[in-house]
Amino acid sequence: MPAPVAKLMSEVKAKLLNPSLTSHYSVEIYPPSWQGAQPQNFYTNNYIQDVINLSCSETSLPGSALMTHELKDDYIGVTEKIAYRKSYDDNLSLTFYVNHDHDQIKFFEGWIRYIAGEPMVGEATSTTVDLNTYNHRFRFRSQYASTIYINKFERDYGSVYTRYKFLDAYPSSINSMPLSYDSSQLLKCTINFNFTRYILNPVSAPQPATPPAPQTPATPAPTPPQPFNTSKMSTVITNEYYNNGIIRSVDAGGNINFTQGPGQKAQDATNFTPSDFA
Repeated sequence: MPAPVAKLMSEVKAKLLNPSLTSHYSVEIYPPSWQGAQPQNFYTNNYIQDVINLSCSETSLPGSALMTHELKDDYIGVTEKIAYRKSYDDNLSLTFYVNHDHDQIKFFEGWIRYIAGEPMVGEATSTTVDLNTYNHRFRFRSQYASTIYINKFERDYGSVYTRYKFLDAYPSSINSMPLSYDSSQLLKCTINFNFTRYILNPVSAPQPATPPAPQTPATPAPTPPQPFNTSKMSTVITNEYYNNGIIRSVDAGGNINFTQGPGQKAQDATNFTPSDFA
């Protein structure tokens, strides 16, 4: 056995001060296909499905155990326990906030009615169900069992999260929901699910796509200055600038300066463009 080794405080913080929090999880419930039933919108509507998944306020991660045999005869005074089978929890409990339209209650109540062969919530029936003549016929489990997922992630939603997949899950009971004229509280409904087993898998979280690097626009080549066509210079000056001033000088670059004419401001040749002399 190795001897104790001194640890730096930075190592202790990195390993111990990053705990998992209970409030970061999500639930996904996929109902059966409702074969032979007439489900209403709150069974098949995608919006209602999102409401059911997001309104789960409390649940628990499943536990498992090993079933064992006791052996007392191999060694004197020694009792051994030998594992021979793995067992799972009996049920999974999910607690939901109930919204204004009571969609959560209608959804799971309808699922239980579907299992028992009763008319679904809101389903129109041609005959009145009489307690004296009422009977029921349960469906096969392959028709009403479905899959439930619980995703456990952390605040930063890192690259990997833990996913629990519950196989052959279906609601077995709905807990009573007390009502009272005392101070108002949020109404919750707790649904207990049966399932055969669960599968635990680490899943890679989808990462946001990396935006492409911005393309640096190519610098356009500078347009070489177009030389003035001096063949029409006299016409332009005569027609447009004769009354504005008197030519003072013309430099080597073709810039023409005017002196101030009577009642006018001096004009600068920068007002000229090559098209004026085209």
